[in-house]
Amino acid sequence: MRKSILISLGIVSLAAFAGRAFAAGFSDTAGTEFETAFTAFQTRGIVRGYSDGLARPHLPINRAEALKIILGARGTSTKRLGWYRKHMPSISLFSDVDQKAWYGPYLEVGFEDGLITGYDDGTFRPGQYVRVEEAVAMVMRAYGIKGDAASAELSDYIENQANAWFTPAVNAIIKKNLVMHKGRLRIGTAITRGQLVDIVYRMGEVKSSKVVAYNGPEPEAAPQRVAAAIPTYTAPAQVVSTVPTGANVTPSLPGGVSPGVQQTSGITQPAVVPQGPNKVDHPYASEKYFAISIPKLGIDDLAIVHPEDPVSQEGVLAPLKLGVGHLFSYPGGGGKIMVYGHSSGYPWDVSEFTKIFRRVNELEVGEKVYVTYAGNLYMYQVSKKQAIPAKSTNDAFRDDGTGEELILFTCWPPDSVAQRYLVHAVPVETVALK
Repeated sequence: MRKSILISLGIVSLAAFAGRAFAAGFSDTAGTEFETAFTAFQTRGIVRGYSDGLARPHLPINRAEALKIILGARGTSTKRLGWYRKHMPSISLFSDVDQKAWYGPYLEVGFEDGLITGYDDGTFRPGQYVRVEEAVAMVMRAYGIKGDAASAELSDYIENQANAWFTPAVNAIIKKNLVMHKGRLRIGTAITRGQLVDIVYRMGEVKSSKVVAYNGPEPEAAPQRVAAAIPTYTAPAQVVSTVPTGANVTPSLPGGVSPGVQQTSGITQPAVVPQGPNKVDHPYASEKYFAISIPKLGIDDLAIVHPEDPVSQEGVLAPLKLGVGHLFSYPGGGGKIMVYGHSSGYPWDVSEFTKIFRRVNELEVGEKVYVTYAGNLYMYQVSKKQAIPAKSTNDAFRDDGTGEELILFTCWPPDSVAQRYLVHAVPVETVALK
């Protein structure tokens, strides 16, 4: 088997979303702020766990799964979903969708109801992660809630946001108390399974109780907000959206929601880029949307590419033709950020990226790694290095509560796949590129 395929084995096992229902419940949500929502949805058959019986509430969720949960919780599409399971159209709505895939009926219903849309190239990209603002918009559309374009709730926290595409939906979830007071949501970052399930659960409680806002118990923690301003961007024209694009993003939202970068609506997640270059004033900043520089290794302004399909080995490997790949959290999101690349390749493979991480072990503790993301330059400092057995990869990316961490990941040693080499780095500084 090709080394370029083998390198993905440790990565794919981290990214794959699978599911079997376990009557015993989810051990990793018991006693947590997500227990009530996950238990309710498991009982109703809306949420299923992984093959090991875990729910993994802190992992990002992809578009197809998010749509399934939202439609399942709403509960008004059961007959139509059942009909489509037996009568799927021969021609797909999107060029990258298999009509025999489990999520096919959900896409048909979601499209009919205006919850989803796609790219102007005709693709849907069901395996990509859903961003916070996209998920919020989907939930509001599912329940027919338009929200207000401007309100006191937002005007106190965000300037000039009356015309942002996500403003009405965000206003609506704040007014309805759908955002858990504990923790935070960051606009522009991937929403987690737990965050989405909790929002949808609260929306269902509001509807079934016929109240204006969710009035159930809150986890014991004060709301956290982010006050630092984020540069404003405009949505790229290539994204097809049922909600006006051109969102401008600035500081923080109430109710535990804080913005990161602008993103278009629907459950599409385009590779958003600013229109026009940033004014770069740092030697390791980039005009790219997502890029990395590692001076010690001679890596300068290398594109970081999130896979369009993060659930198959082919999808995970695809970004390595363009630079290095990315999984899990994003800079500034407080989680584990995985940037992966090749350390080996066949002699006849002349791609400039086949050995991009071959010298990654030369990074020493204390050295800097620079990542540009969404108009900010994030500086990380190497904290430790380790070589681990390939089968132990999952443990390296568990949320251990230590906060944000950048992890450079490759097969090891060079020309082998017996181990994985990881360089851990912690955030030390963030610079806004104006």
